[in-house]
Amino acid sequence: MAGRRFVVSCLHCKRIVAMAGLLGADELNRLVAHLLVCCPTEIAKPSLGIEATLRHFRVEPSDPGDKPPPEAA
Repeated sequence: MAGRRFVVSCLHCKRIVAMAGLLGADELNRLVAHLLVCCPTEIAKPSLGIEATLRHFRVEPSDPGDKPPPEAA
């Protein structure tokens, strides 16, 4: 499914924070920066791992007909 994109929205403020095909370092930094501004009291460290960061976001396919990404094990 090349070219498949996902919408990443914050579970706290409900805003869309990113649209991406893959979540790389730049996207992860954007998500962490958003959390530090959106809910700084809940985020203890800016160096959260990807799993801990993604717990604060909803990831959905940008095309409603696509299936959601597989859950991380």
